[in-house]
Amino acid sequence: MKIAIFVFTISLVFTFNKAFSQDTIHWSPCYKLKWEDFQGTPDTTSKFKAVSAASINYTLTNDEKSFSYNVICVFYKKKSWSKSKSGNLLRHEQGHFDLAELFARKLRQAFKNYKFNNPATIQNDFKQIAKDIRSERDKVNTMYDKETNFSINKEKQVYWSKRIAKELLK
Repeated sequence: MKIAIFVFTISLVFTFNKAFSQDTIHWSPCYKLKWEDFQGTPDTTSKFKAVSAASINYTLTNDEKSFSYNVICVFYKKKSWSKSKSGNLLRHEQGHFDLAELFARKLRQAFKNYKFNNPATIQNDFKQIAKDIRSERDKVNTMYDKETNFSINKEKQVYWSKRIAKELLK
């Protein structure tokens, strides 16, 4: 029994290391972004000091009678970049990743609440649900950037960081 637990623990460590050594980071409450995660080439023409490429991805499988789905929130290292390395800016970018996770949760809930009636329309129905959630996420990200002035307004950044953390605990 002890050998099985040891082997499982070792395989878990290798899986964890492999997941973080590749291009994507799956959102986890135990992992906070580091500047080393921003491996993309900075866009020198951009007004932004950093870009976090966080995405919500889903898969859907269905047949005539049922469906299943999976929703994940990921951070793309090679698409994310930074021209500055301040702690406040890193907290701001973590906020974008955390907001993506909050909207991944909303998407999971919307899919869970979906009333399966017609297998012929489920793909389009899910696309529309995802599009609506994406639109809502875009509005919140815009408000987050505006109110924090892209991390420059430290008081608002603290407010948003606490607000996002509180929502993640729900």
